Amino acid sequence: MTENSPPPPVGHGRALATVWFTLFLDLVSFGIVIPVLPFYATHFGAQAWVVTLLATGYSAAQFVMAPVLGRLSDRHGRRPVMLISIAGSVAAMLVLGFAWALWMVFLARIISGVCNANVSTAHAYVADRVQPAERAKYMGMMGTAVGLGFIVGPSIGGLLSWEGHEELPFLVGAGLSAVNWLMAFFWLPESHRPARATGPLPAARRPSLVRALADPVFWRTQLGVLVLVGFGFFVAFAAMEATFALFTEARFGWGARETGKFFSLIGVIIVVAQGFVVGRAVAAIGERRTLILGLCSLVVGFTTMALAPYWWVLPLAGVCIAGGNGLIMPSFSALVSQNSNADNQGVNIGLTQSGGALGRIVGPMLAGGMFELIGPGAPMASAAAVAGSVGLLVFLLVHEPRP
Repeated sequence: MTENSPPPPVGHGRALATVWFTLFLDLVSFGIVIPVLPFYATHFGAQAWVVTLLATGYSAAQFVMAPVLGRLSDRHGRRPVMLISIAGSVAAMLVLGFAWALWMVFLARIISGVCNANVSTAHAYVADRVQPAERAKYMGMMGTAVGLGFIVGPSIGGLLSWEGHEELPFLVGAGLSAVNWLMAFFWLPESHRPARATGPLPAARRPSLVRALADPVFWRTQLGVLVLVGFGFFVAFAAMEATFALFTEARFGWGARETGKFFSLIGVIIVVAQGFVVGRAVAAIGERRTLILGLCSLVVGFTTMALAPYWWVLPLAGVCIAGGNGLIMPSFSALVSQNSNADNQGVNIGLTQSGGALGRIVGPMLAGGMFELIGPGAPMASAAAVAGSVGLLVFLLVHEPRP
């Protein structure tokens, strides 16, 4: 806080710790299924292409619901939306754990996508409680939850994958989310008390990325540009994620163990970048330049990966990719927050989260086609091109609001 900033509200640290834990568990529940879900789904007779639809369903649910939950939190407060979405995460894990048919696995993943769309509400909560100048720093602290969840989730899923007890990782995930709900119930005060409104939300105010797509005025605003930035970033990053295992198997003969170690490295670097680097970078050069720096780091990482002649080059590329990711997300979220006010904070963050979810749908689809038709390195090269284009977009069109 600055010298003239008001003192933080009572329970400030405890409330932010609860939000941090919520984001951490969102990523744990996302990651816990990575090593388990393909085998769990095939247990119910799913073919390989059906397994990929599970990830698509999850991202599609986030695409639809992120702005909806954001708008609900703007209208009714952050606390009830957070409590309901955490309870939904518990239900999703229980449905997975006790599933007896493939349709229940799909249902659970869709519920998880809907509930994990609460990331927009969590970021809006942080924006409510901290000063604009410190938002990138606090968004970075929240980002460490994402990195740690990305490390812990797959590890828990792998360690608890016991033959004959395939449901165990999901039940443990349900228990962790239940603890999170209790923390939120007792320690998460409301941060946003909107003016009382009655009646249904007018059609013109209902959040919809599809409606925004059809409105040329929207794309001339800073928020519209930032939605495009989020979409492009996630297209590039998801393209890498979706084809990395196939790429390293084809080029270097890697298996699941080596791939798991690589993504653990990614998680560690993201934690370091978001916990210790991004706050200093923003203080020195501002959110916009930090965002550009992160995108340039992605370009270097993806290009290095596409051209890597030996396996030992991949960790170097991974440091660039994870470091860029760690700089991008907090500075991006801070810019969105600075282009919002108290009444549309949630829905605006939700729209950018929705654009990101759409990128996570489009990226793997394009990457899979390029891998098959062009070659193993094509998705990585295209990810570099997309990240470079997004960096140019930020350089030309994104501006930092003046205090």
